[in-house]
Amino acid sequence: MNEHVFQGAKLRIARLLNGWTKADLAERLQVSRQYIHTLEIGDKPASQELIAALSLLLKVQPSFFFELLPTEVREEECHFRGRKSMPDKVADQIISHGTALELIVRLLDQTLSLPKVNFPSIEVHTDDDIEHAASTCRQLWGLGMGPIASMCRVLENAGAVVTFFQGDRHEVDALSMARARPLVIRNSLKASPGRQRFDLAHECGHLVIHQGVATGDDLTEGQANRFASALLMPRSTFASDFPSMPNRIDWQIIYSLKVRWRVSAKAILRRAHDLGLLNAVQYAAGNRFLSQSGQTKVERFDERIPMEEPELLRSAIAAYAQAFSSSPANFARQIGMTPALVEQLVGIKALREQGAGAPASIATAGF
Repeated sequence: MNEHVFQGAKLRIARLLNGWTKADLAERLQVSRQYIHTLEIGDKPASQELIAALSLLLKVQPSFFFELLPTEVREEECHFRGRKSMPDKVADQIISHGTALELIVRLLDQTLSLPKVNFPSIEVHTDDDIEHAASTCRQLWGLGMGPIASMCRVLENAGAVVTFFQGDRHEVDALSMARARPLVIRNSLKASPGRQRFDLAHECGHLVIHQGVATGDDLTEGQANRFASALLMPRSTFASDFPSMPNRIDWQIIYSLKVRWRVSAKAILRRAHDLGLLNAVQYAAGNRFLSQSGQTKVERFDERIPMEEPELLRSAIAAYAQAFSSSPANFARQIGMTPALVEQLVGIKALREQGAGAPASIATAGF
C-alpha cells in the first residue's frame, strides 16, 4: 500500500460504480469537471477534506483511494449482449462493477479454498459441435442427463463467481467476464426464473466455446443460445420426454415439461424445433400464442420454478468471518469499502447472513 499517492484509477472505478459522469460527481462536490479529471489522471493531489467527501459519496473508506488497483476488467474480456445498442455509460458502469467485485474475490481467493476454475475451452463451428460441447460439460461436471437443479451452482462449482447487478438498467440482461476467475453478472430486474436460468447457461456457453473470441454478434449469440439449450435440455433425454405432436401443440404437456426442466415455455418450443420435434408452422404458432396471451416476459407456472440465488460469495464471506473472527465492517475495511458497497456488489443479503456458516464444499479457510 502506498500511503501517500492518491490513485486516480480507484476514483474513476468508484465514480463509474454509481453510474456518474465526471460532471455528475463534480456537481455533487461543487467543483469543476476538469478538476475531477485531473484527480483521475493523477495530475493533482486530493485534500483530506475532499477525500472525506469522496468517501462518503462513493461508499468507500479513505484508504480505498491509496491502494493500487491490481488489475482492471477490460471491455474485450466482457461478453456483452447488444453492446452496439448499449450506452457507453451503462457498459462502463458494469465493467467497473466487475473490477470492484474482483477486489472482493481477490481477498477471498488469497485466504480461502474456493472451487478450482474448470471451464473447458471447446472450439465450435456447427450445431453438432455445440451439442457435443454441452454434453462434454455435463460429463465433466457430473451433471448426468436430467434436469439441472441449479444453474447458479453449476457455474460456481466450476469456479465462476455469480452475482446480480442491482440497478434499473434494462439494457443489461446478463454478461460474463473472462477473467482468471470468471465473473457472471445478471440483472436482478428479470422476473422469470426460467429465463434467468437460461441467461446463466448462455453465459456459461460464452465461457466454454468463446474463450478469446469477440462476441455480441448474431453468430456468437446464437451459438451461446444453442449451447444453453443443449446444456439445460440434453438432446437424447429431452427428445425422449417430448411426445409426438403431429398437429396442434399440447400446452398441458409444454407446461409440464417447463416445470420439469425448469426453463421457459419459449425455450421448450425452440429446443423442440431445433431437434425436429416441432415443425416450423407449429413453432411459429406456439410463439404467437405466447405473445398474444401476454407471456413474452412472464409465463404461466413461473411460480413453480424456484428463483436461483448465488451461493459462493455469501458462503465464502461467511467462511472468512468465521475463520478470522471478522465483522462485516472489518471485512469491508480490508478492501477499502463500506459494508453497503460490498452488499451492492455481492448481493444485498450477503453480509447480513454471513454468520450462518459456509458449506465446506464451496468455500473453506486456507492457511
